Amino acid sequence: MKLILQEWNEHLQSMKFISDVLMYLNRVYVKEHHKLLIYDLGIQLFKDYVIKYNNNEVGQKLVDIVIEEITLNRNGKFITSNMHITKIINMMELLVEINGLDLQYGDNYYQSIFEPIFLTSSETFFYKFTQECCSFSNGSRYLTEINQFIRDEEYRINLYLPTTTYPKLVSLMNNILIKDKIDSMISLPVENEGLSFWLLTTLDNVFKYEESLVEQDDGHQVQLAILYDLIGRIDPEYQLLKMRLREIIILQGASIAEFIRNSSAEGKKSATSFANKWIDFTLLYYKQLKGIWSKAFSMNSIIDQTITISMREFINSRDSKDQSSDSSRVKKPSTSVNAPEMLSIYMDDHIKKIHKSSLDLSDVFINKSISFLKFIKDKDSFEANYANHFAKRFLNSKSQVINSSNKVDLEELIISKITEEMGTSSLDKVIKMNKDIKLSKDITKEWKTYLSERRNENMVDIGINSIPIDLELKICNVNDWPKSMTKDYKSFSTPSSFIWSKELRSTIKQFEEFWLTGKKNHNKSLYWSPKFGSIDFRITYPSRAYEINMSTYAGIIMLLFAPQSYDEEGSLVLAFDVMREFTYDQIKELTGIPDGDLVRHLQSIAVAPRLRLLIKLPMTKDVKNTDVFKLNSKFKSPSIKVKVLTVSASSSGKGKPQKTEAEEEAEEVKLNILEGRKMEVNAAIVRIMKSRHSILHHELIEELIKQLSNRFHPLMIMIKQRIEDLIEKEYLKRDEDERNLYHYVA
Repeated sequence: MKLILQEWNEHLQSMKFISDVLMYLNRVYVKEHHKLLIYDLGIQLFKDYVIKYNNNEVGQKLVDIVIEEITLNRNGKFITSNMHITKIINMMELLVEINGLDLQYGDNYYQSIFEPIFLTSSETFFYKFTQECCSFSNGSRYLTEINQFIRDEEYRINLYLPTTTYPKLVSLMNNILIKDKIDSMISLPVENEGLSFWLLTTLDNVFKYEESLVEQDDGHQVQLAILYDLIGRIDPEYQLLKMRLREIIILQGASIAEFIRNSSAEGKKSATSFANKWIDFTLLYYKQLKGIWSKAFSMNSIIDQTITISMREFINSRDSKDQSSDSSRVKKPSTSVNAPEMLSIYMDDHIKKIHKSSLDLSDVFINKSISFLKFIKDKDSFEANYANHFAKRFLNSKSQVINSSNKVDLEELIISKITEEMGTSSLDKVIKMNKDIKLSKDITKEWKTYLSERRNENMVDIGINSIPIDLELKICNVNDWPKSMTKDYKSFSTPSSFIWSKELRSTIKQFEEFWLTGKKNHNKSLYWSPKFGSIDFRITYPSRAYEINMSTYAGIIMLLFAPQSYDEEGSLVLAFDVMREFTYDQIKELTGIPDGDLVRHLQSIAVAPRLRLLIKLPMTKDVKNTDVFKLNSKFKSPSIKVKVLTVSASSSGKGKPQKTEAEEEAEEVKLNILEGRKMEVNAAIVRIMKSRHSILHHELIEELIKQLSNRFHPLMIMIKQRIEDLIEKEYLKRDEDERNLYHYVA
């Protein structure tokens, strides 16, 4: 190369001198006779009598030497001929072919001779190099070596070769090194460090969060960034990366629920605990993926959409019936999660905790809840579950909490945030229930004002046997509240079914008189429901006085043991002096509490450890008809304030119902969802038919799914049933000639 370049440079210098001497010849004779300029003629002579002489002997040797040097450099060896190679390539570009007597310039020596040979040798080298990289069956090593080679090769191309060769060589390199092998490499299992291995740290960080580990691994973001760059070279739409990333996210997302279920610490915990952890872990997992997206995937909107769709798919896997063809490699999770119900449970639990806590964590909680809500497909299912939990929060919570301004503000804030996300027509029942809550609060204030005024006027007789009762009201319109909670509201209105304690009857009677004052509620029926609400007692045990909160049923039972009598001198007779005793049958007769509820509440106050306000004889978990109950004079608690929790129906023995309250509520929610969907599908079909008048079956299905997709995904069987129902009701009809064509019946 050095000798040829020396000859070439000397020849060019000589031709420059000769051209200067023959300047007149160039201007006159050469121009008039359409000959080559003297300098150009000299280059042609060098090409023909030096480079291509003797059947391209020297030229072929030059080509072989240059390719050999480049190959050595590709193999990682240092070469000192970079400058010579560059000059040789430049020389080849100047050796242009002349086509015919008209002096048209054709391809140069580089294009016609060197480039085809170089591309062929490069193809052979690329195949060999790819096989070596893939032979290790290690995705990380493959990415590292391929990426480094591509960077080096691009540097070599820019250093040695003209710009016309760059796209050809890069395309060849991308197809062989990346396109042909990248899928098999990223699909390698974890032990061979494929995509599942590079994303494994993302899932590990989620599980480490459970262990309260502060340090979290940044993962394999270097490999993921390389993968993103490599795939981007062959596919600007990143179809392969999107498909494989979706598969991994769905699998990893399903494993989050499995991890929580299989964790030994979680084995015996409730659905609330599972919902809290599952949603926190899922949102943390999404946060980890977004971190990878911003750092490794250059915040590509296409990848971001894939992550979001994949999250939605595994979160809503419970209701997913169809799998797309590219997800055939994905295994369905062995167990499913009802995402709308879990979010409702999660929100319900956090709202309760915020009310009990002095810390204001509402912003963080609401943001997390709304973020998760965006992933849920069946928004109507969430609405039904949220309405159910909203009702239970109000009916089961203490009055002090209900009257707290923070609670009202928090509930209203959450409702406003949800309606922003889901539309103004959502949570219609919850909004109506919330109005009942406000009305209850106002009526409670009016009632207390009314009572205070009457007492001041000495119109209320406070007898010697009366107990001061502070009544907080929860008044619900049965049409707006869940049927599972209001279905038996009339059953407590007759004395034969339920017997209120005498200590409460006077207060109930006074409120009923107030309710009808001024005839403001004369068109409304009022029913009392002791199955909800709670009673706060101040009970003086021999050890000390306690402020005890319990359910209304439990309070009614406790009042049986309070004699509220006075001796001849007018002194109050203490309950612990009398020590009344009642059997199970007697308590049932005196209260009228249903068997199942009676057993549960007796177990709560007489069997549950540390909360035995009563003594049960004999002391067993099961409650029998002949069991005897009396006050526990030895009751002690480390805290003055005591809250009695009611045992679940599933843990009670005698009188256990066939279905627990939770099961009945769940069935009621499912039924409400189903009925609501039927109405929404019917309404959507009618809207479509009104606007189109006539429509084919498949067009109706497409339009229907499009309209309902933001609420839920209707099943085909439901759509067909609704169409038949509307045909029967004469809202639409089939065409007489074409059965797949529907007409709107005005």
